[in-house]
This record gives sequence, C-alpha cells and structure tokens, in this order.
Amino acid sequence: MITIFRSIRDQEAIDRALVLLSMGIEHEIDQGMFGTRLAVPAHAEAQAREQLRLWERENNRSRPLATHVPAQPGARAAALAWSALLLFAYGVQVRYALDIDWLTAGRVDVAAVRAGEWWRAVTALTLHADIAHVLVNVGFGAVFVGLLARETGGGLAACLILLCGAVGNLMNVALQRAAHTSIGASTAVFAALGLLAAWLWLGRRLDQTGWARRSAPLVGAIILLGWLGTGDERTDIVAHLTGFVAGFVVGAVLGRRAGRLHTSARREAGMGAGALAAIAVAWWFALG
Repeated sequence: MITIFRSIRDQEAIDRALVLLSMGIEHEIDQGMFGTRLAVPAHAEAQAREQLRLWERENNRSRPLATHVPAQPGARAAALAWSALLLFAYGVQVRYALDIDWLTAGRVDVAAVRAGEWWRAVTALTLHADIAHVLVNVGFGAVFVGLLARETGGGLAACLILLCGAVGNLMNVALQRAAHTSIGASTAVFAALGLLAAWLWLGRRLDQTGWARRSAPLVGAIILLGWLGTGDERTDIVAHLTGFVAGFVVGAVLGRRAGRLHTSARREAGMGAGALAAIAVAWWFALG
C-alpha cells in the first residue's frame, strides 16, 4: 500500500477516504501515533491522487476565505473625516490659531492627567509633532478606520476608535513617569487596528477550517503592531501598545455580537457627529 495522505486531524483523512470510496478506489485508513494515514494499492496511486486533486480544487473553490457580509454605511465618510480632522487640527496647531498654544493646552501631560485633567487623553489625539507624523497617521489611520467602518458602520467605528484611543492614553498615563508627555493620533490608529483584528477574529468572519485562517487577523495585527509601532526615541511605544490592547479588548467584546449588528445611515451619521462633539467638548475643557 502506498501512502497518499497523512494528517494529525482524523477528519481530513476521513473526508478523502469518502472521495475514494465514492469513486470505487480501494484504500485503507490507519490511525497511528503520528496521525491518520490514507493509503491505496500501488496500481491505484495515480488515479487516487488525481481524484483527490480534483476534489481539493473544487472544495477550495466553493469555500471562500471570508464570509460575505454587506458593507455597513459610512466607511468612506469615516476615512475622509479622519483625514480631514487630523490635517485641519495640525493647521490650527502650527499657526497658533486664536493665539492659543494648542500643544501645551492639549497634550498628554502625565502629572496633569493624574491631577484630574482627563480631557487631555482626547485632545492629545488631535495633536502632532510634525507633518510627517500627521501624514503617517492619516495614511494608515484612514485604511484601518475605513476597514473597521465597513464592518461596523462609520459612526460606530468613530466612537469606538475615539473611546479606545482615549483609554489607551489613560493606560499609558498609568504606566509612565510623572514627567512624561505625549501627543499624536497613533494611539487611536493602533486602537483601530486592535478593534479590527478582534472583530474579524472573534466575529468568525474568516474561514474557520484551519488554525492558520482562523488566526490570520490576530497574527497580521501583531505583525503590523511590531512593524509600525516601533521607531526612534521619539516614538511612544507604550502608547501604541496600550491603544492596541484597549481596541482589542473592546473589539473582542463586540466581535462576539457581530451577527446582531443592525444599523442605518442616519444612525451612523448621528454617532459620527457624537464623536466630533466629544472631541469639541474635550477641547472646551482644555481651553476653559
């Protein structure tokens, strides 16, 4: 007997044995310590391999990588609003509009936040050190925001990203020394990445037939976190990590309820306006 297939998963060998059985090809299954073996006589090897090849090709064709889910409303609007907000805020910041030092008023100052200035966890998300920092966050952020908004709706995505970005900043405050300061939307960018990864992973949006496909969102997100979240001495790696963790935890909770999500364009517009209002309120506190 010639072994033509071996797997540590019994069901994979059984499925292929059923194919050979349906074609009248003699075969045997042997379950051993190192997996289940499927074997055929030497004279039937070529025919058996060809039938399994055709079956695997047809089976893979009929099983899509991702479960089709209609796109939720507001994805494009959310990505455009993200980009416009960061660019507008940077223009206001560098021109000291209204004669205000926006950087000092809104950055995360660990000592100030611990003293009660919670709004800095939100306002700091709209501030940046230079235009390169802005463009990186606009580019990657628009991608993650758009993908998340396609799954959840633009308004809900905006609220979740703002919430998790702020929570990430507060977690960073809890971990850093009192003299630490930080700015940038990158905490929210990694919050969006964490939200998206958990939503796809626990929402069972991808093919569940193998561990590699099941774990693809999580593994991909961790790779992106390591690639994009580290840099020079100016990079606040802890803030990137806390933003990702905050997003992942919230995304995991919501991902379990992915199939129950029902929304509308009007509701998404309302939630998007609510996210912008929350940013405005935080700045009102900062300037008041």
